[in-house]
Amino acid sequence: MKEKRLIVNADDFGMSRGITDGIVHAHTHGFLSSTSLMPNMPAAEYAISRLAEVPALGVGVHLNICQGKPILPAHEVASLVDANGSFNSAAIQARKLCLGRADAYEIEAEFVAQIRWMKDRGVAPTHADSHQHMHMCPAAVKPFARALAEEATPCARAPRCTIWPRPAIIGGPHEGMLPRRLLVQSYRSVVQFVAFRKLRMPHSRVSFLPQERRNLTLLRERWKAALENLPPETFELACHPGYSENGFSETDRIHAQREAELTWLTDPELHDVIKQSGIKIITYEDLAGERDVIRSSAEEIPAVGGRA
Repeated sequence: MKEKRLIVNADDFGMSRGITDGIVHAHTHGFLSSTSLMPNMPAAEYAISRLAEVPALGVGVHLNICQGKPILPAHEVASLVDANGSFNSAAIQARKLCLGRADAYEIEAEFVAQIRWMKDRGVAPTHADSHQHMHMCPAAVKPFARALAEEATPCARAPRCTIWPRPAIIGGPHEGMLPRRLLVQSYRSVVQFVAFRKLRMPHSRVSFLPQERRNLTLLRERWKAALENLPPETFELACHPGYSENGFSETDRIHAQREAELTWLTDPELHDVIKQSGIKIITYEDLAGERDVIRSSAEEIPAVGGRA
């Protein structure tokens, strides 16, 4: 029988000092096992400096093409940036990626540059995901897979989302009416089992219904219910813990959720639920070590468009 295994991964490592410190605290004093670093954010160097304190913390890359400035010169990623050389906002970038108005080779080059930024500082990412799920947009799917193959990054976040316990709802935990939910659910499954088939991923990501995600009191209870009902398989619980920080949190739309999740990740009751449910907390490094998952080089993934 398969084990119940869970990767508890915090996004946004390096976005701010408060978020970085919160993630370190959640790992040191709670059940957070992994994080994803944003190489182009203001506190990225600070985040790197704190890793010596947490050698057991798994560290991946949170590829980011919708906030801040690129690692590459702006003129090398012109389709991704605005007139000031900053990345387009998430809404604008997602629209461009869905309509094919962003250059696939610029996306891939920036993804590679962000991974290499980490490697140049002695940190080889255990896995990759992306800020605001930009790598899931159609124009970014293949560049994401190619960048990971090129940089020998073996693991990625699962596109599929699952609710535990399963609710009496069709179409998964996605926004919108039934037809949209079914379309998104099908698209994510195709990406996971076709486009990302060479990557090692969890079975799916533990997720929650939209109305639950917007109610922090309810969301804490849904975390508990998910941990109590998790079946035998490997899953990821993605989260966003962090401390409040003057000059940053005032404009951070999820600052209250960050502080709440930091409390939950260090909550003895939820830790006991994990133990009583027989859940083994792991990292993406554990997942990658189970078998050789990089079976092809970047050249074996078909190129996008007309460039060689």
